[in-house]
Amino acid sequence: MRVLLSILLIASATMANAQSMNTLNLMPVPKSLAVENGRFQLTAGFAITVKSDKKDSILLKAVNRMFQTLNRRSGLYFRQEIISPEDHQDSAGMIVRVKQKAAMTIGVDESYQVRVTNKQLSLDANTTIGALRGLETILQLLSLDEAGFYFPLVTIQDAPRFVWRGLMIDVARHFIPMEVIKRNVEAMAAVRMNVLHLHLSDDQGFRVESKLYPRLQSMGSDGAFYTQAEIRELIQFAGERGILIVPEFDMPGHASSWFAGYPELATKPGAYKPGMPYKIDRSKPVSVMSVMQLIQTTPFPSFNPVKESVYNFLDRFIGEMSALFPAPYFHIGADENNGVAWKQDSAIVAFMRKNKMADTHELQAYFADRVQKLVMKYGKKTIGWEEVFSKNLSRDVVVQVWSPMSPPSLAQQIAAHGNPMILSKGFYLDLFMPASIHYKTEFPSDGFLGGEAAQWTEIADAENIETRIWPRAAAIAERFWSPKSVVDVTDMYRRLFIISGQLNESGLMHEANYNRMVSRFAAGYNDHAARTLMDVLTPVKGYKRLFGLMAQPEAVSYPTAPLVRAADIARIDPQVKWAFRNNVSEYVHSKSAGSERAIRDQLVIWSANDKLLEPLFKSSALAREITEHSKNLSALSKACLEALDMMQAGKKPDAQWLTGKKQLLESAKGTYGEVELSVLPELSSLITGQWSELPESYPVF
Repeated sequence: MRVLLSILLIASATMANAQSMNTLNLMPVPKSLAVENGRFQLTAGFAITVKSDKKDSILLKAVNRMFQTLNRRSGLYFRQEIISPEDHQDSAGMIVRVKQKAAMTIGVDESYQVRVTNKQLSLDANTTIGALRGLETILQLLSLDEAGFYFPLVTIQDAPRFVWRGLMIDVARHFIPMEVIKRNVEAMAAVRMNVLHLHLSDDQGFRVESKLYPRLQSMGSDGAFYTQAEIRELIQFAGERGILIVPEFDMPGHASSWFAGYPELATKPGAYKPGMPYKIDRSKPVSVMSVMQLIQTTPFPSFNPVKESVYNFLDRFIGEMSALFPAPYFHIGADENNGVAWKQDSAIVAFMRKNKMADTHELQAYFADRVQKLVMKYGKKTIGWEEVFSKNLSRDVVVQVWSPMSPPSLAQQIAAHGNPMILSKGFYLDLFMPASIHYKTEFPSDGFLGGEAAQWTEIADAENIETRIWPRAAAIAERFWSPKSVVDVTDMYRRLFIISGQLNESGLMHEANYNRMVSRFAAGYNDHAARTLMDVLTPVKGYKRLFGLMAQPEAVSYPTAPLVRAADIARIDPQVKWAFRNNVSEYVHSKSAGSERAIRDQLVIWSANDKLLEPLFKSSALAREITEHSKNLSALSKACLEALDMMQAGKKPDAQWLTGKKQLLESAKGTYGEVELSVLPELSSLITGQWSELPESYPVF
């Protein structure tokens, strides 16, 4: 309890400092925010008047959702039951004024103004969508102190930095149920994201119903897919929250699931089934080089680009999906096709020779051009991953820059060619980078519509995907919305964990699922001790986790395999780590007595925790993977307590003691169970007395 109280006190002090910097608890930070002294006190008499088009159902539903959220958070039991267009009380506690009814589309005016005086809140927007963004800001402004719930007096002028602020969720590798998708939509709306990009097909699964080609879902999935009725419901649900749904159907590669039901589309004949398109020889060590060689030399299943029947099929399919998804964009993938299968086909080689194509990159450009014309036929704009780019690419195609290996010059080339771009490079959530790394990512050139965070699901499923996306996606959303000058990482983390709590309260399952997974991991032993250790572990960063999975027995990598190891559970940005870091920073720099007490209390818990976990380690093979982390945490915590005692007594540690503890710190850097100890920099700071800065970047491979 003392640890929690100390953390809250530090957070309160940090909050007061941040408020002087005019960020309050808002995420993303508005374009302009002025704070005055005073408050608008929230009472049971709080009421809202809406002045807008009376037929603007999206606005009215949003205002009522916001009103009920305020009611739940405050527990005031507002006397106004429902907000309708007939309510015209100019004296109401809040006035919403919207000039134009509008649905979400890229480029719609999303600006808004919020003014809070001691008598009234006002929200003004040119469009419905701008009002939706302002309503989320008002929810985040709600504050509480000993006098009750209130709104600080503010004037906000706000508009997004970029028009495209997306989240890509891969539902093909591991199917993500519709209720999980909807929870993510609500979380996206809370942080002003506006595009949900669904990766609906890949080698492992085809995840949407086609009525024209029903074998796509019946043979191309394990029975888990979205019906067209579910898609229409999702589109309406997202539209009411100001979010556009953009579908992606990956081609010409990543296509095994297409060919399970329609093998005639493929370059190579034969039976196909959804799943990994290659086999890994696990009898030999799996390394980055061996995986890269496999990717470069395997004839991956791919569409046959020279058969007219393929384009006839795609014509009808794209027409069907274009009618189902009303968004003006259609993503065709076009990534990671190595062309090996094409080089092995004599008819394709002859076609390339006849058409003077130098290599398979030119053949892919031909395929992409043919598909782009089909997409355009149905009134849509094509999006493709960066591999779609070629010197003859239509300027109507939006290019999504993603690869960590692509040079900045690629974006410059695409911009010079005149193609709009979306940036995902630096925003791949499945690389397990902390929010601070994503937060520092900057757009390398002009020409970007905006960006997308990306969550691939080779090692994420319905249970842990929310812990993988949130709350880090909120920090990325701020990079897409807020001015370029908003760069304070410490303040970002303060606000990030506040927003995380609000998302949890609103129904996102990132906290509940984490607690459930930890409890299962504890296997009936000491839940609290298991959580104490898991709270300071974090998965290895970059593609090491994926390569580690490839090195496991084959059954562990099946799509049906449970994701229950510590690496599947541990948070990427543990809140305990950041609270501890704040305390250590204050102690190292100012020797604060309050921070020292909080640090000691935490170290006492960590030093005793390994003993509490011994029965679990003896019984559980999963838990034994992280035994060394538990021992190292305990030993280092004891060393830190010794260091604090010496500092308090005015003594300096002798060379032998310091050398031994540095060796312990070095050995604790090891990776066990594909997780790492997240608090090593802070423990090092206490042992050495020197502040440890965090890395500016981490290797991807």
